[in-house]
Amino acid sequence: MLIFDCVVIGGGVAGMTAAMYLKRANIDVVIIDKGAPGGQLNNILKIENYPGFLSISGVELAEKIYQQIKNLNITYKYGTVLEIKNENDYKIIKTDLETIASKTVVIASGRMPKSLGLENEKRLIGKGISFCSLCDGPFYKNKKVAIVGRETQTLIEAIYLSKICQEVIIINSHDRFVVNPSIEEELKTKKNIKIKTKSKVIKINESNDKLKSIVIKTNNQTEILEVDGLFINVGYLPDLEYLTNLGLNLDKNYIVVDENMRTNIKNIYACGDVIKKQVYQITTAVNDGTIVANSIKRDIK
Repeated sequence: MLIFDCVVIGGGVAGMTAAMYLKRANIDVVIIDKGAPGGQLNNILKIENYPGFLSISGVELAEKIYQQIKNLNITYKYGTVLEIKNENDYKIIKTDLETIASKTVVIASGRMPKSLGLENEKRLIGKGISFCSLCDGPFYKNKKVAIVGRETQTLIEAIYLSKICQEVIIINSHDRFVVNPSIEEELKTKKNIKIKTKSKVIKINESNDKLKSIVIKTNNQTEILEVDGLFINVGYLPDLEYLTNLGLNLDKNYIVVDENMRTNIKNIYACGDVIKKQVYQITTAVNDGTIVANSIKRDIK
């Protein structure tokens, strides 16, 4: 069994930042992640509020951070964490590939996209349903798609899709968007984008195991929209399914930590989008990763 000083679960911004600081403090650290380095960064088309970059894509920023991980020779393991056992001086981390022991654990597994909770939704992922326009948008070239959401990222993705697809329909359950005004101005220049406000997707129809149409409800009126793709952008929930038996203090499914990123279990820490906090941004994820690394450095020594 491999033994480390610290296992960081999650290769997003918070997890990679924590690992960099730990490695520089001569703490033997490993990152475990089930996806590409950068986590949700890889789904962000454009970032314009991260210091040092006028504009950068999420994929580019993820690659730059991962390059730092490689330059520091930090072990990066791919795998899905199935369980963590709290056994006295060590924590036992079981993945789908191996079992690792560690003195400390940092939970930085981020958040997963929320679903609409409709019948057929999960089964049609990859068959017309998608949570990532950057990943799947090219599959819908010259086709008709819809995207659900009301935040800045929703509109950015709709604008991106408008350059690929024949028509893009934005479905907003409210009467307005929560976005930067400049984004709304850019949206107005896109002739192939339509907007439906005060609307909600209430049903997903399929044919031959593929998405065929969606039913939306607007002011008690229903309408069937035939679309080739449906992109869902309605927020995120913490990815904590593997921690159900650990006994962590949670607040609305977010991990409760103190100012040092310590959980209620000794030598188990959490940072990034899995914790309960006021602001979820790339900059705050970097802050969390820095704090948790310094806490471990003090506690482990």
